[in-house]
Amino acid sequence: MRRWEELRSDFDRHDVHVVTVCTDSPKQIQKGHRQHRLGAVMLSDRDLTVTDAFGLRNLGFHSGPFGLEGLPVPTSILIGGDGKVLWVDQAENYQRRNGPEVLQAALHRYL
Repeated sequence: MRRWEELRSDFDRHDVHVVTVCTDSPKQIQKGHRQHRLGAVMLSDRDLTVTDAFGLRNLGFHSGPFGLEGLPVPTSILIGGDGKVLWVDQAENYQRRNGPEVLQAALHRYL
């Protein structure tokens, strides 16, 4: 999430709103949000409902916290103001996310 903060000026220029979905508890999200001063809405998906709705559950190796049935594949989705998906990015290696330059290129291409 912190890697997107360096794109804040691009987000503001294109009126992009960042929403993140993660398996952290609301309490963990609140603590991290304050600690890192993140400028995005962060949502908890402990039961993977949103993850499954987008088909993003990692069905392979599971290294997440005990009690979770899996983890989402790190994914970035750019959705237009009309609700249509413009662009989707998933890193080749689920343990590594693509860098901000990948999203920046998509912003310039689609917005």
